[in-house]
Amino acid sequence: MGVYLLLGDPQDPWCLAVRCALEAGHNETLIIRNPFADPAFFSWRLDNEQSTSRLSWTGEEPLTGDRISGVFVRGPAWIDAAGWQPDDLAYMLAETQAAFVAWLWSLDCPVVNRYPAAIWYQPRAPLLLWHPLLRRCGLPTLETVITNIPQRARALKRRLAGAGVAGVVYEPLTSPARYLVTSDDEWERLETMQGYAPACLPYPYGDVQCLCVIGDQVVWQGSPVAEAARLEPALIRFASAAGLAFVELTLAPGSKGLCVVALEPFPRHDHFDDATRQRIAALLADLLVAAPDHRKAMPPGSPQ
Repeated sequence: MGVYLLLGDPQDPWCLAVRCALEAGHNETLIIRNPFADPAFFSWRLDNEQSTSRLSWTGEEPLTGDRISGVFVRGPAWIDAAGWQPDDLAYMLAETQAAFVAWLWSLDCPVVNRYPAAIWYQPRAPLLLWHPLLRRCGLPTLETVITNIPQRARALKRRLAGAGVAGVVYEPLTSPARYLVTSDDEWERLETMQGYAPACLPYPYGDVQCLCVIGDQVVWQGSPVAEAARLEPALIRFASAAGLAFVELTLAPGSKGLCVVALEPFPRHDHFDDATRQRIAALLADLLVAAPDHRKAMPPGSPQ
């Protein structure tokens, strides 16, 4: 009998939920924080013709790659920094992460998610990076101005004011944080910052609605409005094109209608209520048990 590996923190809520769903179907599971670090022992041999791996723990029967029925990935695994010099730790993290993502791609079983390297190494890429692929798949994106020219930012302020919007949103390109710029002091600070780097100014938007795409299924947090429900085929196309069997998106009304305002390749458990989480976990379990190999859908590079 095969084993389903859940790669993540043993207390990760998605790992625990998927484990519960799998074991309800009498499937054997194993949660591993990092197969490449203590207390695990890992060996992997590959050449042009085959790839064989072996994973074991002290006193336990080794788990060979052909006994792995499916893998659920919650993200890159880290090493405990205690006792490491910074340079040595950075080197070992880089080596471990490279081996980890390569091993995931070598497996013949279903893997959710088998992340492309661009997402694996940059898990919090700005939404702008996804805009071209989102639009090609038929998903509207949030209108955004990026400029280091204060006059253009002020022109945006006047345009929004004419539409009854009191300020603009400042969104750093290096974090998911967002700040509303309304007061004169906030505008002065924004203009000071523009002297050093362009400011990303997405248009303000209305109430958000989260969803997850799991394989070819869309699960909404709450009931979607008709306009949102009509986007389901485009959402599924996007997930397939991005090579993500499990991805979270957020929609909201913008200046030109409903659009994507956030994207999370590592979906957040706390963005969904209990009933929605259970449904997502059940679909993930079904995907691992019944789905074909998702490696064929994964692009070799970054979002396009």
